[in-house]
Amino acid sequence: MRYFAFISYLLTVLVTSSSAIADDTGLITIGTFNIQGFGEKLDPLRIANLAGYCRGIDVLAVQEVHSEGTESVAALAVALGPEYLWAVSDVTTWERFAFIWRPPVTLQQGPGLLDKPKLGRKPFFAVFKAGNFDFELMNLHLFFDGSKKTYPHTRMVEFKLLDDWLSYREDKELDLILVGDFNAPGLSYGYQFPAPSSSAYFFYEFLNRHAMISVTIDSEIPTSVMNPSIYDHIIFNPARYFTAEFAGRQTINVIHWDADWDQNKNGLLDWSEYEIARKAVSDHRIVTASFRIDCPDDDGIDEIQPDAVPSEKE
Repeated sequence: MRYFAFISYLLTVLVTSSSAIADDTGLITIGTFNIQGFGEKLDPLRIANLAGYCRGIDVLAVQEVHSEGTESVAALAVALGPEYLWAVSDVTTWERFAFIWRPPVTLQQGPGLLDKPKLGRKPFFAVFKAGNFDFELMNLHLFFDGSKKTYPHTRMVEFKLLDDWLSYREDKELDLILVGDFNAPGLSYGYQFPAPSSSAYFFYEFLNRHAMISVTIDSEIPTSVMNPSIYDHIIFNPARYFTAEFAGRQTINVIHWDADWDQNKNGLLDWSEYEIARKAVSDHRIVTASFRIDCPDDDGIDEIQPDAVPSEKE
């Protein structure tokens, strides 16, 4: 795992960042973004585009970072602003994960890849704190259908593995938020169970078994740029694995950045527009939600200071 403070001389991008600090509002914004194949090569224009759309997010969980994409994550943090820190995972089944965050959010534990649950791509976790709000982010990218290389991992198998892990999770005091690309449920079913034995059925069963909610399903806005599928989620249990910090439905946002590439202004990207948009940004939309940091502390976790000088660990 590689953990860095951003290094400003890696790349200078002429993008300024908002100076608003979450402490002023009592809220922080958590976001998740599958940045398709991000960082195969250092692309300053794509990084500038991404920074424009991600500005204002206090903790960003990123999926599908290319195995060679560490430098690009660093460059994105630089483009977002001098206050941002970042961390990149080791490679797990051909890709990396990343976190990018800024004050008042501070890193408490981790980050690192988890051996359990035994998913095809190991989850990337970290514990953060902002004000009185301490929370664990579990950054996920589930397999779509699997292959000979990934057998037996499919969405249905991985939902079951997550289900089992949550059922026996030891620390039920720490606020847990699952973020990332679950490759499900596809179309929104409005919390009504879809066809039995479908991958969407297993996904909804997983949510219902643990009384968890997805802010994305609640918004009923697709997160795929090219089709009406909801793949990307911020998921938590407001009673058992979470508390009252969620700031409410009005703070949920699926950033419809692809509208800037809709040259025909008809609300849909044609194939040529899509090909340009996914290379310039991604093939997913960004999901965000806000959480209060001024509620009474609910679990008393003391602040843990990270190393004063982060170092690269191979």
